[in-house]
Amino acid sequence: MIYHGEATSIFLKENKVGPVELATIAFGQRFEITPIQLATAVSSIANGGVKITPRVVKKIINSETGEVTEIPVKTGERIISEENAKSILSMMESVVAEGTGKNAQVVGYRVGGKTGTSEDGVNTNKYVASFCGVAPISDPQVVALVTLYNPTGEGGHQGGGVAAPVGGQVLSEVLPYLELTKDNEKEEDKKKQVEVPNIEGMTIQEASKALKEVNLDFQIENEPEGLDKTTAIVKEQLPKKGISIYEGTKILLKI
Repeated sequence: MIYHGEATSIFLKENKVGPVELATIAFGQRFEITPIQLATAVSSIANGGVKITPRVVKKIINSETGEVTEIPVKTGERIISEENAKSILSMMESVVAEGTGKNAQVVGYRVGGKTGTSEDGVNTNKYVASFCGVAPISDPQVVALVTLYNPTGEGGHQGGGVAAPVGGQVLSEVLPYLELTKDNEKEEDKKKQVEVPNIEGMTIQEASKALKEVNLDFQIENEPEGLDKTTAIVKEQLPKKGISIYEGTKILLKI
C-alpha cells in the first residue's frame, strides 16, 4: 500500500524478467526502493515474517487538555514464512559477527545487519553506501538504516567501512536508552567503558601508547611486513574519536 506523498518503487514487470534479470535482482540490482520501504522489509523480517507498517507519529498530545492519543502499530499479512524470517535474521547476525558489517558490533547485544554499496548512476564514479541493522536478534526491537550518499572521505565508499560504524554507534546509544536487556551478558561485557582518543596523525608507536593509557588495543589493517612503527602514520581509525567503547576493544588502524 502506498500512502499520500510516498514515493513508489521501480521494478521490472514480471513478463520482462528473464534469467539474467532474475539473477541480478537476487543481489540487489535492476530495481529501486525507498529507504522507508527497505526499513519496512527488514522490520517485517524481524517481526517473524508479518508485515509492519511504519508510523511517522507515535502519539499526539493535546496541548490544552493533555489528552494523549496513541498511534497503534499496524501489522498486515504474512509475507514470508516464520522459518525463512529466522534464517534471514541468522544470516544478518553473521554479517555483523564476522562479515562486512563487523564495524556495527555492539558489546553485549546480538546485532544483525546488511551492508550495501551501490553505484549512483552509470559511469559517474559516485556511490551510495548503506547499512541496515536490527537488534537485539534474540527479541528484535530496533531497525536502523544508515544511508550515505557519495561519501568521499579517506574511509572509502564501501558500506561496511563507512556506514556500518555509524549504524553501530546509533545502536550502541539506542539500545541502552530503551533499557533493552543484553544478550547473554558475561563478565567481560561488564567492563568499564572508555572514550576512544584521537590517534589519527600519530605514529603507530604514539598511538599504541595513547591507547594503552585507556586500556584499549589496536590492529593494523593489511599490516605490511617490516613496518616501522616509529614512522608509520595513522591515517584513519575505527571507531572514531569520542565514541564510548569497552576496555580491551581493538581499534582498527589504517596507515
